[in-house]
Amino acid sequence: MIKLNVAEIKKSLVDKKAFLYDLKPEELGLSSEEIKIKGPIHVEGDISNVGDVLLLKAKLSAEVDRTCGRCLKDLQGTTEAEVLEKFYLKGTENVENDAYVYESDIVDITEPLRESLLLAEPLSVLCREDCLGLCPVCGCDRNIKDCGCDTFTIDPRLSALKQFIKD
Repeated sequence: MIKLNVAEIKKSLVDKKAFLYDLKPEELGLSSEEIKIKGPIHVEGDISNVGDVLLLKAKLSAEVDRTCGRCLKDLQGTTEAEVLEKFYLKGTENVENDAYVYESDIVDITEPLRESLLLAEPLSVLCREDCLGLCPVCGCDRNIKDCGCDTFTIDPRLSALKQFIKD
């Protein structure tokens, strides 16, 4: 858990506190099933007092092991995320149920950092823009060689229309 002491910045209306961390995935509660991070997660940002709320601004970056969505090759990439979240003092009225809250002078920024990194990771990546993927018939990597398999299929619901093309 990443906790910040905000006692000093709460005293002044426009004060802020900068931070810089290199975190392990476990410190953000990330498992290898969620995201395969290789090395530390670099976090840089600040938390500032903007009146009735504390505003968290941060940038995260991490090297991530990925798999191509077409040919299943392993590759590496960088995931970068930006965090901009408000923290309300516990007990503040008219605050949404899912808003981030803090008690006394301690703010736990673990969850917004974790969520931002997970949301920044693409659902599917390609090893290259023109990746041909695997052959659906024999499983051969079509980037390496053309297997020559017949991959042309007709939807059985539309096969009756094929007779009109022949005539």
